[in-house]
Order: sequence, then C-alpha cells, then structure tokens
Amino acid sequence: MKALLFYKVGEPKDVLILKDIPEPTPDPDEVVVRVLLAPINPSDLHMIRGRYGYQPDLPASPGSEGVGIVEALGAGVTEISVGTRVICIGCWNLWRQLLVCKPEQLVAVPDEISDQTAAVSFTNPITAWGLTIATHQLKQNEWLLQTAAASSVGEFVLQLAKLHGFKTINVIWKREQEKKIRALSGDVVICTEDEDLQSRLVKVTDGKGVSKAIDCVAGEVGAEIIRNLAPGGMMLQYGALSTHRQTDPQKLVMPVFSPKLIYSTGTIRGWWLPRWIASQSLSQVRNTVAELLSLIASGRLSVPETASYPLTHFTEALQATESSSRGTKLLINLTE
Repeated sequence: MKALLFYKVGEPKDVLILKDIPEPTPDPDEVVVRVLLAPINPSDLHMIRGRYGYQPDLPASPGSEGVGIVEALGAGVTEISVGTRVICIGCWNLWRQLLVCKPEQLVAVPDEISDQTAAVSFTNPITAWGLTIATHQLKQNEWLLQTAAASSVGEFVLQLAKLHGFKTINVIWKREQEKKIRALSGDVVICTEDEDLQSRLVKVTDGKGVSKAIDCVAGEVGAEIIRNLAPGGMMLQYGALSTHRQTDPQKLVMPVFSPKLIYSTGTIRGWWLPRWIASQSLSQVRNTVAELLSLIASGRLSVPETASYPLTHFTEALQATESSSRGTKLLINLTE
C-alpha cells in the first residue's frame, strides 16, 4: 500500500514523502480500514513540524480524521461487517491507504452523507460540541464569546447555538467575514480590523464581562478576552492561531494581565480534543459522533465545502492548504 510518511520533523513540503509499505495484518481484536479521503488539518501540519501536543514515533503518517471502508476483520471481531463505511475516533496515521484500528474506534456513516462530507464530519463538529455543550454546558439564552468565529469550528459553534438556543459574541479579524456570521445567526459581531476589541466588549456586556468564552487565537486577542472575563468567568483555550507562522519560541505566548485575572477569580483552561476524548468513555464519544452525523445527514448541521487532490499530488494539496484563505477544506484522495 501507499503511505505518506515523515522520518523527521520539518516543513511538510520538505519532509513528507510518498512510499510503498507492506499491507498490515490485523490482530484478532482489530480491523483493517481502507481509507478513502482524509482532510489536511492544521494539527497534521503542526505534527509534521514537531509542534503538536502528540508526536508519534517516526517514521509515521500524519492524519487523524477521514472516511473509509472496513476491508478486513480480525478473527475475534463480530460487531462490525466488511464493507461498512466508517469514520474513525482517536485514530492516527490516516494518510495511508490501509489503517489498522479497534472496531470500537469506528462509527458507521449514514447513507445520506457523501464521502466528502463524512471525511470532515468528526474533528470540527466534535470540537465545537465538546467546547460548548459538554464543557461549558451552555443552556438556552446563555452567552458565549468565541474568537475566530468564521473558522470551521466557529461555524459549527454558531450552528449548535441555533440548535440549543444559546447566544454568541463573535470576534472576527476581517470585516468581509461578518456576512458569514450573520447568515449563521450570530448575535453580536466584533471585527478587530476596524474596531477596538476592549471598548466593544465593555459596551456589549455593559461592563460586566463575559462568563463563558472559547479562544483559538491566543496572543493579544486571547489576553484581551481574559481581561474582560466576568467574575468567576472561564475561557477555554483550544488553539493559538496567532502563533502558527511564528518560529521564535519566545513569541509563542499570551500576555495575561494578572491583577484582572486575580480580582475576577477567572479561569483559563486549556482544551485539547485528544485529551478530552481520552477523558470520556469511548461509548459516550461514539454516541455523540453518531448524533452529530445524524444532524449532518438531516441537514440540521452543515460542513464546509471540500476539494480533493489525488494522493500522488499531495505536494500541491499542501501548498494549496498553506496558501488557502480558508472556507474550502482540502482532502487527500487516497484511492487515486
């Protein structure tokens, strides 16, 4: 089978190679999945660069999301059938044609969902759900502030807000993104391109601050949210977009104004999907993923548009991802 591998960390275009490797044989309690499509996520590029929270033993394949078909079963597997179309939970190494995993790590994909949609129906939807419903436990008419509101996760947060009835303050960095936020029923929009974040937060919260926030920008933006936490408020930090192009380790920071944090008794809490999944029962996560897939199948949740590149054109896919202005999710087609 063919696999994309990296033998050392570095720039993806320099260290990722396409190679033929032996086909795997499953243990009695494992299955083999033929991977059809896998997206290129920021976490994949961070891993290749050696900057992710989990670094595999090398050589390894990137990829933690995708759709595939169950191709073979270990001798003791009875709970899933060959030919079932599935997405994976808590799997790595998806940028290869055949993947070995446990059957309990798989969730069947409804027939109504296309391969392209299924390929991006795990990471961002479950992240949005885990942040808002599971961790912040947002209820109807409660307020949530989110940064990077026009991101893929941000779009899912807005859709969940509509389904669950909570309200949103949405921080964006380009005015052109406001149309998307309004179309998804975002309640308040703050654009840092032409507005002062601090003064707008004071105005929209009547000086009371925000009780629940999620941030994936960090840097000065994340720090400003912390300065505007309500007494006892909590911000979940799940990303650091402001550092993605930064190579100086001294710049990978978020300056916190400690007096404000002390006197608000606020909380900054890191939130990382793999660790959150590991803290839950796998059956709970599978049930939630199945519920999200059902919402996608019914049209109550929608995923970003996708475009795919053949496996042999992976360098072009990487280049397009790095230069993309967002909006379209790029996939690697492992069948071509």
